[in-house]
Amino acid sequence: MCHNKRTMSDQDKEKGMLFTMKNLNRTLALVLALLMLVACAFAEGETKTLAETNPVIATMGEREITLAEAQEIADLLLYYGYVENENDYLAAIDYLSETAIIEKHIVEAGYDQYTADELTAFENEADVEWDALIDQYVQYYLTEDTEDARVQMRIQAEAYYSSQGLSKADLLEELLMTEAYARLEEALMADYTVTEDDIMAVFNEFGAQYQQMYENNIESYEYSVNYYGYESWYKPAGYRSVLHILLDADQELLDNLAAAQAALDEAASGETVDDAAVAAAKADVEAARQAILDSKKTVTDEIYARIDKGEDFISLIAEYNTDPGMQNPDTLEKGYEVHKNSIVYVPDFVAGSFQEHMTQPGTYSTPVVSDYGVHIIYYKSDVESGLIMTEEIRAEITGYLESMYMQTAYEAGMKVWGEGMELVVDENVLNQVIAEAAAATAE
Repeated sequence: MCHNKRTMSDQDKEKGMLFTMKNLNRTLALVLALLMLVACAFAEGETKTLAETNPVIATMGEREITLAEAQEIADLLLYYGYVENENDYLAAIDYLSETAIIEKHIVEAGYDQYTADELTAFENEADVEWDALIDQYVQYYLTEDTEDARVQMRIQAEAYYSSQGLSKADLLEELLMTEAYARLEEALMADYTVTEDDIMAVFNEFGAQYQQMYENNIESYEYSVNYYGYESWYKPAGYRSVLHILLDADQELLDNLAAAQAALDEAASGETVDDAAVAAAKADVEAARQAILDSKKTVTDEIYARIDKGEDFISLIAEYNTDPGMQNPDTLEKGYEVHKNSIVYVPDFVAGSFQEHMTQPGTYSTPVVSDYGVHIIYYKSDVESGLIMTEEIRAEITGYLESMYMQTAYEAGMKVWGEGMELVVDENVLNQVIAEAAAATAE
């Protein structure tokens, strides 16, 4: 409630860009980013093939890489933004060759060996996942809720997933391989611990960039945090936490105010401004505001009388307020964070939160009229500013540092694990595939 209704220009969007840890982490090695994504391809439909046959397009040691595999990975790389077109077969081949090296090492290190009890647990998990897939299909397509219809639909679901190359055995294989990768990564991370010094070094380095962007630019800060939903490790100075009681006003009175304000804007924006017309328009706006205040005077007088008697403002909110935001316990505890230059709240609410007499927490505004009605605003507290470490930020930095270490460990391991393996690309097949892809695109 009370948020300003604005649209964002391209310039505004540029101001809203954030240098976040999420952006930093996008370059993590594909072996980490795509392992869990391959299974998603089953839900995307049939694998795209550019030839009726499925030729071997490359080999990595003894591992053959087929066109269908390369196309599937190319599609995934495109979907997740790692390449710019679906026919980047070289990128797909690189990924598959890296996978071949890693999986060869997994076998050699015995990370794919499981006890009988472990296998049983994974088989049970695969059963659960398979049943969930079947149930999802049945629920989506079932038109007649009878036992026979459900039996037939389950048969149809199994046939569908089979046509997409997915079976319970595939799910089990994926679970086993995922666990093998987890064991490998656990071994790679065994000697690494994120220290407090590591965390603070990252926090201070990138926190300084947040501060540079937002210290003197409240508009950019609020667009980024409130409109785009980005996180900032830096809070500009000058914010205060406020609570308020919103009293709904008669819609006709609100419409009159909007019309008067529009007339004032028009009178003040012409090429030649008529001072008398502007003055008259201002008087109309004030009259419209006063009419709204007068319509709520009995209630506002009652509220202020109870405030003067020392009644708790939150209890008055519960009794009088119509703003849904003030009905949220978290918002009541935190309040609305408002700055003199805030752009996410309507200007009248911002101005009301900084009335001249509200110099310290515990003070109240006089009645404030906005597009939403009448507000009585309570200055709850000042908001901490500067670089602020939270548990969420600490966890984010820890994950980032671990992922960077993991990437380095993978890269170092690949040089050792891949000894004796050579990538050989069939240039003739590759060129033919690229030519067919270009022809298909031209059509």
